[in-house]
Amino acid sequence: MKWSKFLIFSGVAAFILVELLFPSITGPQKLPLELQAKNTAFNLNKAITAYHTEYRDYPILDPVNDVVIDSEHALMDILLGSDKQRGQDGRNPRGIAFYTDKAAKPMGGGRFRKGLTYNEKDGSGQLWDPWGNFYRVRFDTDRNGKVENPEKPGTFIPESILTWSAGPDGDFETWEDNVKTW
Repeated sequence: MKWSKFLIFSGVAAFILVELLFPSITGPQKLPLELQAKNTAFNLNKAITAYHTEYRDYPILDPVNDVVIDSEHALMDILLGSDKQRGQDGRNPRGIAFYTDKAAKPMGGGRFRKGLTYNEKDGSGQLWDPWGNFYRVRFDTDRNGKVENPEKPGTFIPESILTWSAGPDGDFETWEDNVKTW
């Protein structure tokens, strides 16, 4: 009788250990996608910070109070040092590549997921989250040391850059599944 309880306990313990070490074998892969999105959002923040350190400005075309932009061409072409943004008239005159990532995978319908679409001809690109959407970034362009919390309008966060993904549902307005850097 005692031996059978030991075997049952050992089997349960082994299952729990396998579940902890290899969650993709026994369950959905939701957590790894969320972790990947969070890492990418933090990497985007670091690239923007490096740009700001280099040029003493944010990588945006029209700096207005706490501007919000997506990780489309307007932002990413600057961070990638594209041909359009090089030279005296560009926002990245030295052509420094502040951001790199793996190639995004096509989803169809002109959408991609998990990475960067990069045009080798001119160095332009766009950054996609794991669910086929762009990341969203809010900047403290008025330099007051805080930005409005997009999750709770009217409240402020003591940060200079906020980055987030719409998450699995693709809706930036539903915050339960959004992946964010704050």
